[in-house]
Amino acid sequence: MSEPAVAATGARGYSWPPFEPGNEAALRHGAYSPRRVDPLAAELAAGALDDPDLAHLTAPGYRPAVWAWARAEAQVQLLAEHVERIGLDFGDHAVSAAHTALDRAERRAERSRRALGLDPLARARLGRDHAAARVDVVEVLTRMAEQRDAAAVPSPPTTAPPAETRPTTPEGQR
Repeated sequence: MSEPAVAATGARGYSWPPFEPGNEAALRHGAYSPRRVDPLAAELAAGALDDPDLAHLTAPGYRPAVWAWARAEAQVQLLAEHVERIGLDFGDHAVSAAHTALDRAERRAERSRRALGLDPLARARLGRDHAAARVDVVEVLTRMAEQRDAAAVPSPPTTAPPAETRPTTPEGQR
């Protein structure tokens, strides 16, 4: 027995070809799509790492934090563009959800900026903390040098004369 004709053309008599890999048919804003977020994030991270005023970010320990910040900023950019396109009709659930997602992304980006010292107040605090850490290191090194020097100084001479110059008593006389 042969397949029914409906299977070849779909249930309603028509059919579309399957989606190709990499299609963006269901994409609304792309803020959760690595294909849209990662290129923007890479640009932002590269810009921050190339800035001589942000040289502290080039340390290997900062890489994950810089990438998280750049992704959050990229999501903010994509969501802000989407919200601008759809307008401000808060009665529409999709608009309200987009604004909520934008607000969350902005808060995450703000926390990341603060942690990396990318806003003026956070930068001042980070500078203060770095200076305090340097002072602490200097104090520790100074104490270590003082202890080393104290251990290397010969002890002061004793008040007793050396054994060769002490008067000896003949045995039996005490």
